Amino acid sequence: MKKSIIYLFTALLFVTAFQSCKSNSDTKVNSEISSDTRAKIAELNKKLFEGIVTNNVNAVKSLLSPDLLKRSGSQLDMVIDRVSKRYPAKDFEILDEYLSTGLKKKDNDTVSSKHGNDNDYTVGFKAMNDEMYTSVLLTKGLAVNGAILAVYGKYGDDWKINILQMGDYSIIGKNAVDYYKEAKTLYSKGNLVDAADMIVIASQLVSPGGNYFSYKNESEIHELFSKIVDEANASFKLPVVINQVKTTPQIFEMSPQVVEEPGHQGVFPLIKYKSSIKLSDTVALKAENMALQQNIGSLFKGIDQNNQYILYQAYNGMPDGKTETKHYGFIQKLR
Repeated sequence: MKKSIIYLFTALLFVTAFQSCKSNSDTKVNSEISSDTRAKIAELNKKLFEGIVTNNVNAVKSLLSPDLLKRSGSQLDMVIDRVSKRYPAKDFEILDEYLSTGLKKKDNDTVSSKHGNDNDYTVGFKAMNDEMYTSVLLTKGLAVNGAILAVYGKYGDDWKINILQMGDYSIIGKNAVDYYKEAKTLYSKGNLVDAADMIVIASQLVSPGGNYFSYKNESEIHELFSKIVDEANASFKLPVVINQVKTTPQIFEMSPQVVEEPGHQGVFPLIKYKSSIKLSDTVALKAENMALQQNIGSLFKGIDQNNQYILYQAYNGMPDGKTETKHYGFIQKLR
């Protein structure tokens, strides 16, 4: 079963952070934009996507404005290399496009989506040109799909990228808002561990466009995150000693983990625990884990009802976070 540890990934190409939400522009959205302008940007977006996923730094550089090119400097190669490995996609889709006109240099501008649901968001930036074109692109076909936020400025007859941000947008087809809603539902049922897993994922996906991108309910996501995590930390003092199991294993970490394998995809609980049984004694180790599996539902409410799988890792010593620590893994299939 292929697994990957979830972590926050946002690549920033050295731009000035947006501070204000005041908008001074006339903005057209998606189909309101002329077909000619959309076609020009579509060609540039295709080049940008292909340059990123193929790790073609020169192709990406050719699309950047002089200012962004200067600011990105020698670190651009490293950023594009990381992103190309993170999102090995074959295709992308456009989430939204915005054309802002009537701007003055250094004006603060905000563009807002018009989906009419909880997925609505705003993108804010400081204008570098009289005309700015914002594209929000999403990779397709991956377990973890990314967003590419490209804000172009009009330089004469050419469009050049002034702002470029890339970050995780969705995991197994769900974005930050989806995981927030799941966390909210689980929390209302008292399923604290699963609620914590979902809100952690939501918090990691909440800013796919860095400081420029804000969901309309972002503050609610952060508030629920603080509430759930604080309550979980107060309820479960780590390590949790499992006295119901004769060998008294100690759970020292619980976290969400993505499983990418087709047919088994999902975000499932990962439980790490310290065992007094030597890892080489796999028979005794398995017996201990089976006893832990039998008691897991009484230890953490709902965990054996809400998940298709629970993942376990047994250790003989506490990892120090610096060196790799040997462990033995188990998978509990629940349905």
